[in-house]
Amino acid sequence: MRKKIFTLMITILLLLSWTACAGVPQQQAPGEPVKLIWWVYSSGDIPNDMAEVLERANEISAEKIGVTVDMVFKTDDQFSLDLNTGEYYDMTFTCSWCNDFDGNARLGYFYDLTDLVNEVTPGLYSSVDPWWQIGTLNDRIYGVPMLKDLGAEVFFRLNSDYFEGEKGLDLPDQMDFADLEPLLAMYQEDHPDEYALHMGQNGLSGMFQEHERIVDSYLVIPYSKAGTDEGTTIIPIWEDEEYMNMLRCLHRWYEAGYINPDAATTTELPYSLHNPVRSGTAWTGYRGWSDPDTVGFNVELVRYIGPNMSRTTEQGSLIAVNAAASEEHAAACLRYMELLYTDTDFRDLLAYGIEGQHFDYYEGTVIRTEEGANDYLLDNFVTGPAVSASVVSASSDVLADPDQWTQVYEEYENATQSDTHGFSYNGESTEAIRAALNAIWDGYYCELVTGTADPDETMAEIQELMYEAGLQEVLDDAQNQLDEYLNSIE
Repeated sequence: MRKKIFTLMITILLLLSWTACAGVPQQQAPGEPVKLIWWVYSSGDIPNDMAEVLERANEISAEKIGVTVDMVFKTDDQFSLDLNTGEYYDMTFTCSWCNDFDGNARLGYFYDLTDLVNEVTPGLYSSVDPWWQIGTLNDRIYGVPMLKDLGAEVFFRLNSDYFEGEKGLDLPDQMDFADLEPLLAMYQEDHPDEYALHMGQNGLSGMFQEHERIVDSYLVIPYSKAGTDEGTTIIPIWEDEEYMNMLRCLHRWYEAGYINPDAATTTELPYSLHNPVRSGTAWTGYRGWSDPDTVGFNVELVRYIGPNMSRTTEQGSLIAVNAAASEEHAAACLRYMELLYTDTDFRDLLAYGIEGQHFDYYEGTVIRTEEGANDYLLDNFVTGPAVSASVVSASSDVLADPDQWTQVYEEYENATQSDTHGFSYNGESTEAIRAALNAIWDGYYCELVTGTADPDETMAEIQELMYEAGLQEVLDDAQNQLDEYLNSIE
C-alpha cells in the first residue's frame, strides 16, 4: 500500500513539474487576479519603459477586473515557431500579415468566442459591433478586432514648404499616381544633386493596396473592378493595368534620374527625414508625419489610393484567445479586451505610457514627451484598438482632430468595398507550387517596385516562369474556392 502511495506521489510531482515547464497557467489562489500571458507583436526593440508602464497597468486592471497580464513580445517568425511547438499563451496578437488569423483559426489554434463574448462582455460586443465579421470564420468568432484604420489609404507625403510655400502650388487632397511626375521634375530641376524620390529596395510603401491580394502577392483582384462583372475574377498581377501603369511610371522616373540608382539593392534606410516625396499608408486626418520640428518641414498628405476595403485591410489587428485556455482564462481575456475598449485612460496608458512622463493631454489629444518618444514608443495597434485611444497630435502647433476616428469611419461608408465578402483562400493543397511561385516573384520584386526594371519586359519573363511552375493550377483552385464561397453565402 505504501509503495502505491509513494508511486502516486511521484507521479503527481512529475505532472506538476511538467505543467510548470510547459508554461501551462497555475491555479490562482482565491482572491488573486487571473494572470494572463499575452503575446504582443514587436518589429524591433521593446520600449525601455515597458516594465514600468505594465506594472502601472496591472495595478489598474487587477483592481477593476481582477486580471493582470504578462506581455511577451514576439516577431513574425517567433509567432509561427512558438505556436507550432505548443508554447502556452492566453491571448495573442494576430492579423492578416503576421500570425495569420484565418489560417490559424482554420487549424483550430484559436478559442471559439461566439457565445462567451456576449455572455461575459456585452460592452465589448457593442464596442466592436458592426465589425465582428473581421474576426469571424465559418460564422464563428475566433478573434476580437482591435478597430483602427480598416480601409487602405495610401498618401504621398509632400514637402509643403517647398511645393506650396516656395513654388506656390495648391496641393490637392487626392491625385492620380502619374500626377506626381511634374512635382518630381520640378524638385529635381531645383536640386540636381539630390533624388526627388529616394527609396530603398521595397519601393514606395503601400502601392500594392491598389488591389486585393487573393493568393500571396501575384494573384489579385483590382479594387477598380468592384461592383462590376469582373469584381470576383482573380487575375495575375500583370493583368492589373492600374498597377502596371504605376510600375511604368516608376521605371520612367528611374530613367529620368528622379530615383537613386541603387534603389533595388540597398537594404539600409536610404533617405533622410528631409526627403521631399515619400509614401505611406495612413488615414484621413492623420498628423503623425506633420511635425516640422521632427521632419524638417511641413508635410501635406495627398492621397493616391483608397480608401479600399477588403478582409485583408480590415484584419490589421486582432486579439485571439488560445483554444487550449480554460473558460476562466478565456473570460478573463475578454474582460481585459473590454477594458481596453471602454476605459480611455487605461487604453492611453498602454498606447502612450504614463501621463506627465511619456505624454501630456492637450486640447483633447495626446502629445508625446521627449521621454515618451525615446523610451515608450511602439505601434499603437499592438496593444489594443486605436479607436478607443486618444488621438495623437504632432505638437501643440500641429493639432489633430480629437474626433478623427468618427470622421474616418464615416468616410468608410463611401469606400470601395471588395466583392469577395471576406473570402480567405485555403492554400494547403497548393503549398509546394506557391513556394516555387513565391521564389520567382521574390527574385524580381525589388527591381520592379523601384522602377529599376522595365515592367513589361520583366512581367513577361515572370509570366512564363510562373506558368511553367504551376500558376494556372493555383489560379483555378483559388477561383473555384471563391466561386463556391460566394455561392454558399447567397
